[in-house]
Amino acid sequence: MRITYVTEDTELWGGIGVIFQHLEMLAAAGHDVFLTTPTSGPDWYPLKVPIYTIKSIEPSLLPDADIIVIASWRIAKAIVASKKGLPVYLCQGYEASLKELDAFKSEIDEVYSLGLPILTISRHLSDLIRERFNAETYYVGQMVNRKIFYPRRNPLKRFFTHSGRPSRLLVVGPFEGSYKNIPTILRGISLANKSFKKPLNVIRVSQFPLSPKEEQIMKPAEYQCRVPYNRMGDIYRSSDMLISLSTEAEGFGLPVLEAMACGVPTILSRIPSHLGFDEPLDYALFVDSEPPALSEAIQKMYEDAGLRLRLSNRGLSVAEKFTPETLLTRLVNAFGDIISRKQQGTKEVKV
Repeated sequence: MRITYVTEDTELWGGIGVIFQHLEMLAAAGHDVFLTTPTSGPDWYPLKVPIYTIKSIEPSLLPDADIIVIASWRIAKAIVASKKGLPVYLCQGYEASLKELDAFKSEIDEVYSLGLPILTISRHLSDLIRERFNAETYYVGQMVNRKIFYPRRNPLKRFFTHSGRPSRLLVVGPFEGSYKNIPTILRGISLANKSFKKPLNVIRVSQFPLSPKEEQIMKPAEYQCRVPYNRMGDIYRSSDMLISLSTEAEGFGLPVLEAMACGVPTILSRIPSHLGFDEPLDYALFVDSEPPALSEAIQKMYEDAGLRLRLSNRGLSVAEKFTPETLLTRLVNAFGDIISRKQQGTKEVKV
């Protein structure tokens, strides 16, 4: 199959990284794939597929392909109008649930109502989009790159890491993104630190520089900005726990899964994406998204070495289920089914 993914840019975002993974897997499987974008290639990810650069995302400038995967609601209509291939929408989160996009809800919903086949990265997204828009959805899931995200090689070192007192708390995501709920996390850590003789070190990773508003709540021990994809594994492995209190607008929460793959125990909010990683729900310490609840969870994790080791081991087993092979199979099957339905002139909602 000839497949292209169309993006508005190649900036450092988790969702863009997911697209790069799709492209590279499909290329390795022998498909003719390439990225179409009006910007240059990424400086943070070593992308190994061709890039077709266009001046702007207009129907006449788009290339021909069997499948054209749409990465953003803003460019959907132009791609559909081009008729250069079968348009497929990639949903990595229902965008209208983001506070920052409240003003565009009607436009976003219009895209979901176009009748496009929709790929989703989480089962709860498939359910939501199918029920709300009667859309044809295909759950493809996610993958963990085990060449980058793996635990400490020496099991004894990992054991002693979780046997000692934790000191490095990792928090990933932009303070500016409301769905990441970073202010609540920082306030919860500040509250927990009042009970410790020596405050825990907060390690922050974000796409943006440290802002005065964030620093006013808490100045982290380390602040990593625009970290290249290949370096994230080292940051996870140097951390004692990861905290994510994302809101329900979070489409998946890939940093959580990557941290688990590195053997890092996690404290997570009770949202559909976090709760959908596996069953039973014993792979993380789940908490209410309030500073007092988080503070209590941090203290519990700090005091209980056995809990940290259990969560580390359970997280590893969860991450092992998110393989490139499974994702590739789902993608290829979805594209094949979409082409087949088009040829047969049928449109049926896929459960």
